[in-house]
Amino acid sequence: MKPNPPCSMSPLRRTRRLLPRVLVLMMVLTLGLIWKMSSSNINVEKHVEHDMMIRQLPKSVDGTILKAEDWPTSSKDTHARNKEPRKHRIVIIGSGPTALGAAKRLYDLGQGKNNSVITILEELGRPGGLASSTRDDKGFLWDVGVHVVFSHYTYFDRVLNMAVPEWNYRRRASFAFMKGSDDKRRFIPYPVQNNIHVMDKIDQQKSLKGLEEITKSPITRKPTNFDEWLLQKFGVGLADVFMRKYNQKIWTVDTKEMNSAWVGERVAVPDIEEIKTKIKEVDNGIEAKDSEWGPNRFFRFPKYNGTGGIWQSVARMLPSHWFRFHEKVTGIDIDQKIITVEAGTVSKTHYTLEYDILFSTVPLDVFTSFLQSKDTSLEQMRQLASQLVYTHTHIVGVGLTGHLPKSLADKSWVYFPDSDSPFYRVTMFSSYSDDHVPKGGAFWSLMCEIAEPQKSSNPAYWSRENLIKESIQALVLYGFITADMVVSKHYRLLDHGYPVPSLKRDMLLDTIQPWLKTKDIYSRGRFGGWRYEVANQDHSFMQGVEAVDKILSDVPELTYPDPNLANSKKNTDRTIPLDYEIIIAHYNENLDWLKPYANHTLLYHHGKDLGPPFQFYGWERLKNVGREPHAYLHHITTYYDRLSDVTVFAQGDSMKGKCYKNPLQFIDSAKKGVPCIKLGNMHTDWGHIKFPGRYLDHYKNDPLVRSNETFGEVYQTLYGHPPPKEGIRYCWNACFGATRQQILRHSLEFYQKALAYVSKHSNQEESHYLERLWYHFFEGVDKP
Repeated sequence: MKPNPPCSMSPLRRTRRLLPRVLVLMMVLTLGLIWKMSSSNINVEKHVEHDMMIRQLPKSVDGTILKAEDWPTSSKDTHARNKEPRKHRIVIIGSGPTALGAAKRLYDLGQGKNNSVITILEELGRPGGLASSTRDDKGFLWDVGVHVVFSHYTYFDRVLNMAVPEWNYRRRASFAFMKGSDDKRRFIPYPVQNNIHVMDKIDQQKSLKGLEEITKSPITRKPTNFDEWLLQKFGVGLADVFMRKYNQKIWTVDTKEMNSAWVGERVAVPDIEEIKTKIKEVDNGIEAKDSEWGPNRFFRFPKYNGTGGIWQSVARMLPSHWFRFHEKVTGIDIDQKIITVEAGTVSKTHYTLEYDILFSTVPLDVFTSFLQSKDTSLEQMRQLASQLVYTHTHIVGVGLTGHLPKSLADKSWVYFPDSDSPFYRVTMFSSYSDDHVPKGGAFWSLMCEIAEPQKSSNPAYWSRENLIKESIQALVLYGFITADMVVSKHYRLLDHGYPVPSLKRDMLLDTIQPWLKTKDIYSRGRFGGWRYEVANQDHSFMQGVEAVDKILSDVPELTYPDPNLANSKKNTDRTIPLDYEIIIAHYNENLDWLKPYANHTLLYHHGKDLGPPFQFYGWERLKNVGREPHAYLHHITTYYDRLSDVTVFAQGDSMKGKCYKNPLQFIDSAKKGVPCIKLGNMHTDWGHIKFPGRYLDHYKNDPLVRSNETFGEVYQTLYGHPPPKEGIRYCWNACFGATRQQILRHSLEFYQKALAYVSKHSNQEESHYLERLWYHFFEGVDKP
């Protein structure tokens, strides 16, 4: 048998067999190409706003980076860029409270979408800056110094309320621990100048004598430095006993080298008559009440994750693609508005970033060193910035086993003016939250702050090892701890610790800052602005917010240019708008019924609580006067031009079913022109109110204060005409709703007059007059 011949095919047959394979291969290649193009488009769509202004630094043939004026350009690239819609480019350097304030305001105002590109450059790997926190390998959590939350700003409060769900509320208990003329150490309640009755007799009389001298012969001339201010306000005795020692320790410079403009509300001026009364009480064996003073006499602190947790939560409220972590600014060409950035941790890359507006939180002396320009005045700005004075701050944390000793258990933080300890302040940090220690009740912690002069000798003293050793030795010397209690030692050095208000500071800033502004640069924050008097968390955050309002809407800044005004009041001009708000007048009632509405509820507290039982949109402490009308009218007069679409007003007792079961039913009712539905009869009696005996008996401990005016006379004052003879309809139980238009029917002055009636006593007859007027105020629908 012959073997089979080899297989052979005609060309046509071979083509027919290969065609399906070719088609499959072409289909695979086509799908791959489509996938590559689509994934590329997706990537571009995702990052176009963030990356459109970024290009790699061009290099010459030898690998060196070319100067900006030598960069090659591509006509094709230029044409493509020109076809793209131009977006406003805002770059923020840093991600601490100031930077996040700017970013949050940009976000609230709708920036970073089709109108602009926002980029936040952060050298570190997380937000927070000087307000960050770290947890050591033993489980102790540490802040970068002491940061407690108190505020001069409604906007700041509301942002933090929305960002952080759980807080601990504290009453400040701060003291100075100092050695007296009798060589004994004692705790003096803060502020020391208001509590000299606690001092030993020699220091007490020395301080009192100085106060009496300046009271008899007050000095009226303007002080030329901080030392003169201290002598004018406290006299030579207090200045010697405490003021000069402590301020030199914290600022590291002589008080004669500091200006007095920064002081504002930060230093309490004593009342000599009150001091004399306290001294007499102590001499007679009566325990004198310590003086409370200052905006931070109540403060709050997050239950978890420390201060850094606050700012990480605020950062999470913003688009994640705005942030670029591990990206360090190395140069800024302010002529071409181009930033040079070094990115990465191990492997470094470099690129440039264009901007229209630059917002910096970098210390001014460091920031000006980044700048490049053909403007000959740049060198002058650098020289001026180099004259700004600052301290280095060393943070030493000591983690301990056991629990706080009795001598420290009732204290928030303690100041140390004497030279036998390295630290100027120690904070009982574990008292702020159990989360600061591995296990609450089993461990506790102290955080020490040490100030080093900007230029110091003896580097061995300022070493990590020595400062930890010196701090622990001082704590042992003072009897606060024993060495065997120590289970953890934490250390951190802040190169820029405190911005010192030096004599030349304001002159330097008044030259540098306007110059930067002409270059479309805003430098704000603790060291970006270099004004210690507005360097707390609330101030820093609001510097960012206000700078954005200035940039976008030309609304004047307040905090940075006018610290004293910003610190003199609660600043309510910026709020976070809501479609509706529930306003609650609260004393001590259970508030669980409000949990479903907490993110729209603003609580005005007339009682003694340190804070709310759970987080509300807003919580404010008011003086206990005027019953619920005081809270309602306080709200209306404070936010008159910033009211929500609808405002529901109610008492804290859940209305006990006497009004609506669900307070949101007030919203629809108000829109129909009916503030409330459960009405009393027509009220026609315009004299004094006839209260039943059972009501008066119920308020025996808070007796009713009768008005000097009748109901009709109060009506006449408010409206400018007599009350209607046919009477008015009225709501029971002071619960009702009103639209913005219904509230704005009456002038701000109208409500201010009403508020003046209920600002004197806790239980006034005028409050009951107003309870009968709410329906009359707001009834009916306004025409569009």
